[in-house]
Amino acid sequence: MLTKSKKRILTIVLSVVLLAGLGAVPATAATLDPVKFTQDLNTLVLQGNDLVASLSKITLTPFTMNSQLSSLALSTKTYLTNVGAVYKTVSGAVDTSTISMTNDMLVPLQALSSITASLGSGVFMLSQSIVTLAPSTSLATLDSSLTSLLRLSDDIGTMADRILEMADKILIMADNIGSMADKILATQVIQSNNLAVVTDAVLRSQQNVILLIAAFNL
Repeated sequence: MLTKSKKRILTIVLSVVLLAGLGAVPATAATLDPVKFTQDLNTLVLQGNDLVASLSKITLTPFTMNSQLSSLALSTKTYLTNVGAVYKTVSGAVDTSTISMTNDMLVPLQALSSITASLGSGVFMLSQSIVTLAPSTSLATLDSSLTSLLRLSDDIGTMADRILEMADKILIMADNIGSMADKILATQVIQSNNLAVVTDAVLRSQQNVILLIAAFNL
């Protein structure tokens, strides 16, 4: 007959064995559906083009810049969330045997890279407009507008990073790109000079903000 002490030891041993057995169950590898992924990319391209079109139509004034930039920042944040959702499906995929890089993927990935470049350039132009309008704009409006501009530049920079990381992940997973030279070429097709454009535009936008903050003691 088991004593209480022996029963306690037996219970602990059984628990450890059970937990070890559960830990030994292999995790199911996440896979990426190429068709769904391509559809998601094309949707992001359509949404991104709409955002670029909206940005290009903005003409700031001392009385409207706050609401215009705030609205644009909100739309950009929503788009960044959508980009992030697609990025998560790619970053979480570990099965490398199901992806073949096709033009149907390359074209929207390159388009997304171009979209971030357009957004970066557009935000820089808006920062230039704020510099010009600053002397005739109230300090309260200027303060809130600069906050929105900084949020915009930060989100666009993050967006560019996510798109490039997503493209890099797909290139690594692609089973039909065999040589390093092919991978480098595909990366250049996707990235071209767009990342440099985004980085430069974001930095110059933030420099304008810093100059205005210093000039107006905001």
